[in-house]
Order: sequence, then structure tokens, then C-alpha cells
Amino acid sequence: MEVSLIRSWWFPWWSIGGDRFRYLKSPTWGKVDHQKAKHLIKKFTEGHRYEVFVGTDSDIRDGEVVYATAVVVYRFGNGATYFYTVYKDGKNRDLYTRIFKEAEMSLEMARFVEEVLELGKPVVHLDIGYEGLTKDLVSSVIGYVKGMGYPYQVKPDSFAATKIAHKHTK
Repeated sequence: MEVSLIRSWWFPWWSIGGDRFRYLKSPTWGKVDHQKAKHLIKKFTEGHRYEVFVGTDSDIRDGEVVYATAVVVYRFGNGATYFYTVYKDGKNRDLYTRIFKEAEMSLEMARFVEEVLELGKPVVHLDIGYEGLTKDLVSSVIGYVKGMGYPYQVKPDSFAATKIAHKHTK
């Protein structure tokens, strides 16, 4: 059996992130299923060098935590496009718990990008930095991401989390 067939049987899209990845939203193409997203991204990147970034941000809105996870596909010298998901958690969580949940959700999306969308290993953008409220978490969260085998970037370079995903938590 071919490896891609084994991978699709062994890792169906719904086993990574559950229903969160059934549909992806895009400001360009609207709500699309993962197969359509894969097709659109392949068409967008055809003949171009590109890199993929994933990032998650969260915010408390109306007493619940809203998480947004973004997949940004950047064509070198030719712009970018992105897809995102939004997840609402009814529990109001403290900042530290939210930061680790953001990392976990970004890693789930990274695995989805790699194994279902077949775009290679993305760079995980983390909504943490060496200054501010999250500075005490930097080494732990980076260790988590590195331990899962993904490259990472933190503030101020983590635009997928701090700009794109952030926009969809509001």
C-alpha cells in the first residue's frame, strides 16, 4: 500500500483537531472544506516558492475564551493567503493556561497542514515574547513546540498568531 494511502487511512482529517478542521474559513474564498482548501492552496502556490506559518491567539469575549488559529501561505515575493478556524471555550481560563492551549492548537494545525494538506512542515508562530506577561513561559512553550519537531518564531516575528489569528478573536 502506498504511504499516502496509509497516511490518509491512519490519520483521517477528523482525528487531528476534531471538527475544528472540517471547514476552514478564508477572507478570499469563504468557508471551504479541507479538500477545497488543499486545492486552492496548491493552485495558489503552483510554480512559486512558498512557506507556511501557523499560529493561534485567544481573547476573552462575553465570558468565554475565543481561540482563532490561522494557516498563512506566503509566496516569496508574491503575497500571501490564509485560512483560519475559530473555537469557543465556555471556560474562562487564566493567561498561562490559554497560552499552552494556543500552542497545543497551533501544533494540531501544524500536523493538519503537514499530513492532510500535504504542505510540508510549517513554522509555528507563538503568541509569546521575551518581554511582557508571557516572558516566564517562553522556554516551556518553545520546548513543547521543539519537542514536537516544529520550527517556531516568537514575538515580534510571530505574525500568524499576533496579527492574523488575533484579528479573528475579536
